[in-house]
Amino acid sequence: MKKRKIIFINRFYYPDQSATSQILTDLLGNITNKVDADFHVVASRSTYQNDTQLVPNERHNGVNIHRVWTTSFGRNRLSGRAIDYLSFYVSTFFMLMVLVARNDIVIAKTDPPIISFFAYVVARLKRAYLINWLQDLFPEVAGELGMIKKDSLLYRILKKLKNKSLEAADMNVVIGNRMADLLLEQGVDTNKITVIRNWSVNKNIEYVPKESNHLVKEWGLSGKFVICYSGNFGLAHEYEPIKNLVSNVIDENVVFLFIGGGKYYDKLMSYVKAKGLKHVIFKPYQDAEYLNYSLSVADIHIVSLNPALEGLIVPSKFYGVASLGIPVLFVGDKDGEIASVINKNNCGYIVDPVNYALIAKSVTKYIKNRQELAVMGGNIHDLYAKQYQPGVSYNIWLKVLLSKAMLCGSDM
Repeated sequence: MKKRKIIFINRFYYPDQSATSQILTDLLGNITNKVDADFHVVASRSTYQNDTQLVPNERHNGVNIHRVWTTSFGRNRLSGRAIDYLSFYVSTFFMLMVLVARNDIVIAKTDPPIISFFAYVVARLKRAYLINWLQDLFPEVAGELGMIKKDSLLYRILKKLKNKSLEAADMNVVIGNRMADLLLEQGVDTNKITVIRNWSVNKNIEYVPKESNHLVKEWGLSGKFVICYSGNFGLAHEYEPIKNLVSNVIDENVVFLFIGGGKYYDKLMSYVKAKGLKHVIFKPYQDAEYLNYSLSVADIHIVSLNPALEGLIVPSKFYGVASLGIPVLFVGDKDGEIASVINKNNCGYIVDPVNYALIAKSVTKYIKNRQELAVMGGNIHDLYAKQYQPGVSYNIWLKVLLSKAMLCGSDM
């Protein structure tokens, strides 16, 4: 009997190192041997950095990779990005029309936006099953960030296409409870919503004590209390409160460390240089083999999200920090997804991004309470072990896939 196909769609996949690629590669690397099916991924030949063209077809860890042709204008200009998206839509549609057969399972992620609609059309034509794996909600994110006007015809069309694919899907996998609530508000059937949180794909990362961490000395952090922001610092995050924080927490024993990149990363670096602030250090993204060292230098990690994006995005860096047992300083909505977890589990602090005057004062108080920070570190590590380790999400994904397979009459 010919095996049923399970086909994932995402613009980037192995060996690409972007976040969506890493989490999909990690998932498939851990479940393909547990489901009796042929696994496929449809992706582009480009990498996130647009500096490499990958081969059209490849098999890796039991997964058949189909890399379709797209333009490569890159992310620097909106028009170029739109053309890249359009070329991916067209190429993917025709690839799916060849690949998908009746009762196959098609799983669409959200890069590029609205790819789920094209997956829905093919699934409908081929009588296949459709699962949406939502990393964010578009065009709502673009609307909140001012990239698309909410009252524009384009916004209304994109939202209608997105909603159609959600309503028609057999299942919508979301990455947080607030996102699930938003789908319910938009009329999606509760039986078509499953929460599967993202996870830290860097399983080899373990906490490295400061006394044995070579980066502590190399980066000039010996004897310092380190407040760290690691990862992309861009439009989805809070800039002004964090700028205010580094400007007003001036203590010879405190260092702010920013590791990564992004629009706000560059903006803050320019601000710090102009102000001559000596207690703020900037480092580039670190290679995977050094992450356990770079993340472990922190006494507390900053996680941030623009309150307007609550439910539309979930900051995935929270899970990596939790795996190391380091408390979190969350800058964002006090009633949001991450804030609720922190409050419930006493694993960090929450600062209101609106009240700038209180941010520095409250953080200074946190710094002095080392005993409480140690308790919070233990709490967040326990939380990770119980709820956020990768195996938890793998198992829920297996249940979703196997339930669809059984509905199709498979022997999986």
